[in-house]
Amino acid sequence: MSTLLTSVDAKTNKLASESKPEAEAIRRILRSLEGLDYGSVEIVVHDGKIVQIDRRQRSRFTQPLPVPPSR
Repeated sequence: MSTLLTSVDAKTNKLASESKPEAEAIRRILRSLEGLDYGSVEIVVHDGKIVQIDRRQRSRFTQPLPVPPSR
């Protein structure tokens, strides 16, 4: 992912000189993807503009974790 971020960062720097809001949106989306092994990033758009970015991270276990009995 680091190589992807470096490549995209170079492109967003070029984009930043043309249109700062779009470059910032791309940076925020990429930041949401950093370190995400399992999960999703949802981008909410209203009237053609990004208004929200949600990140959901999942944890996967190779062995089921014990759950204490309920009272």
